[in-house]
Amino acid sequence: MTRRPTTPVLAAVVVVGLGLAACSGDKPSAPTTTAPSTTTTTSAAPTPAGPQPLVGGPVLAVKIDNTPAARPRIGLDVADVVYVEPVEGGLTRLLAVFSRTQAPEVGPVRSGRESDVDLVANYGRVALAFSGSSSYTKRILDRGKQVNLSFDQNSRGYHRDHSRPAPYNVIGNPKELLARAGGSVKPADIGFRYGPAAAGGKATTSVAARWPSSRVTLVWNAKRKQYLVTTDGRPDVDPSGRQYGAGTVVVQYVVTHKSGNRDVNGQPTPVVDVVGSGKTVVLRDGRSWQGRWSRKGVTAPTSFTVGAQTLTFNPKGPVWVLLVAPGQSVTVR
Repeated sequence: MTRRPTTPVLAAVVVVGLGLAACSGDKPSAPTTTAPSTTTTTSAAPTPAGPQPLVGGPVLAVKIDNTPAARPRIGLDVADVVYVEPVEGGLTRLLAVFSRTQAPEVGPVRSGRESDVDLVANYGRVALAFSGSSSYTKRILDRGKQVNLSFDQNSRGYHRDHSRPAPYNVIGNPKELLARAGGSVKPADIGFRYGPAAAGGKATTSVAARWPSSRVTLVWNAKRKQYLVTTDGRPDVDPSGRQYGAGTVVVQYVVTHKSGNRDVNGQPTPVVDVVGSGKTVVLRDGRSWQGRWSRKGVTAPTSFTVGAQTLTFNPKGPVWVLLVAPGQSVTVR
């Protein structure tokens, strides 16, 4: 597919009030409090000796709110992959994928979107946790191969943290959610390769992507050896106050079209086409590479290449994948 060049980032206009437009209704459950964001390791990270696929334990994918009302988000520090996807009203939502490590809690959990079906399809028949969905979206989610764990359908594995405002207070317990899913499965080959960096690259300290009502910036921190995450102009921190970071950042240019679904304000749901090919920028270790991504089918792996080289990811730290439309405002410096 042909991709148009990117344009510089302009100042983001953050529309907090639209946060409610990109969600579905939730049901109340018994009150409880949110535990500190500590982690439980389930399997070892890929060896850094050479390019390796993602190898881990049972996969749990979780839809997490990305608006200011959802701060602080929980559990993103141990995610293997965090997809930033567009939703209604120019906002974004996160799809966090956990396999090598499961956090004690994750959230705030929000509603699913039809893009999620293809995003998780090449991981295998994995567990997908979300708070609910519209009837239109539910029909599409039900056709997917993933195991749907909707809070609206069954609150097992979820609780509400009443120190947070609804609907931004649904918190998931990964251990209980995986048990509810029957254990999920280990990740199939999704195409990601972890290991030493590819040759070449350009010194790069930051990347910023802007949607109409959302902005995500990641800036290289040499001390932590990560790109630290800022959302809508504010550092994105965990409940302890530590800023979230990414070991690798992928800008993936994807064709985006409108769904037949509409939110409560009549806004159409954007759908990202993650099967196909297009331009990509991969950032790691303070450098960047411009290349191509390719995925031949819904269950096929996604490859990232520059010429004959495979673009590899840092074995440590999450991979953040920014799903942006061709021509969308993205700045890499």
